[in-house]
Amino acid sequence: MTGVALSPALSPARPRPAAALVALLATPALAVFVSSNLVNAGNLAFNMLVSRWMGPEMFGDLALILTVKLAVLGLLGAAQMAVSQTVAGTAAADRRATRRALARINRAAFAGLWLALPVILLLIVSARLGETAGLARPQLLQILALSLPFSAPLCLLRGVAYGAGNTGRIVLSANVEMAVRLAGACLAWQAGLGIEGVVCAIGLSILAGWAVLADLLPAGRATAPALRPVLAAVAIGAAPFAVLQLAQVLALDGEIFLAKARLSATEAGHVAALSLFQRIAFFACFALASVLLPGIVAAARTGRGAGAALAPVAALFLAVAVPFLGAIALAPETLIRLLAGPGFTAAAPALLPAGIAAVAFTLSYLVATGLAALSDRRGIWAVAAVAALQLALMAAASGAPDATVTELLTLKARCQVGLAAGLGLYALATTWRRRLAAEAGR
Repeated sequence: MTGVALSPALSPARPRPAAALVALLATPALAVFVSSNLVNAGNLAFNMLVSRWMGPEMFGDLALILTVKLAVLGLLGAAQMAVSQTVAGTAAADRRATRRALARINRAAFAGLWLALPVILLLIVSARLGETAGLARPQLLQILALSLPFSAPLCLLRGVAYGAGNTGRIVLSANVEMAVRLAGACLAWQAGLGIEGVVCAIGLSILAGWAVLADLLPAGRATAPALRPVLAAVAIGAAPFAVLQLAQVLALDGEIFLAKARLSATEAGHVAALSLFQRIAFFACFALASVLLPGIVAAARTGRGAGAALAPVAALFLAVAVPFLGAIALAPETLIRLLAGPGFTAAAPALLPAGIAAVAFTLSYLVATGLAALSDRRGIWAVAAVAALQLALMAAASGAPDATVTELLTLKARCQVGLAAGLGLYALATTWRRRLAAEAGR
């Protein structure tokens, strides 16, 4: 090779920004990000249609059901994140045993929830949980509960897929779930089945998402010695993530429960429409956390830096946050009318603080997840503490006779911006300390 000149295009000294950008984005994070936003678009279409069909009062009931569904899947999502962390952190020699142990846990969860379902339904009816939640149609909660036996296996299997980097199954499951929810809701409403039919479609979508992943784990049985450490790792790992998922529901959707209890039915519908925009921002980036967690864990296991996992997530977060905030700042009333319908335009003044709160919380959620991957749970505790504080402050403020939705959402935005700023500074300081420690240890 001596004496052979490299062309300028091949010279290692010449930077290639375009190739670097392609390499940065050619990661599972991009595929999952694109998929999650296709799902987000489908969910947006779902909400645009049903909000127009139902009007503010009935849509407020549906928003409460969706919040309950998200709360249940969020808490079960803690197991998903723990499974993802366990799978990503498992050495190649132990992967088969780990998968068999997870298969046994999955079967036990599936059978256990079917056995518990009659008790759960009886509790919903006897304790009048639907009426207590403010539902005009309490039976909606019972319909949603029928999907519970598929919810835990769905989350566990998605954890396996994320931990193993099985991008194809992740994308397929999420999009099949969305398609069944959207098409089923449209067919149910047009067939005259009303809001009950729409809630049935929501439940069927969970079953559909599970069915795509049902064969992901092996059929063989795990021995007790192999099962115990995996079960312990998932159980212990799920606890902080359960706190994070509960905090997510409180921070993003807590005001829906508050509005049903303290505000008029119309104002509660307006809060539901604003919650839709917050979900757009959060769920556009939510899947990035599911990619970030195993990415950082795998990098730590192999001794690599976390930059390769962090960079695409940061770039994609900004790609969502900046246009989202720009759009709601420039045309709030147009967006409300477009996405929810003309019956919701009175909520337009509260759209900007709602959007700021959602973007700030999304950033905090990603930072807390990244810190958790490094075994630092302080971010999770901070997110949970601020979520509880935010809801308490909003509850106190809503007691004033002249309280408005805009004032409540502005209070929420201030809490979330403060949290994001504090967590961001803490993460930067932690990263700097780790780098100094690593350099000192060389």
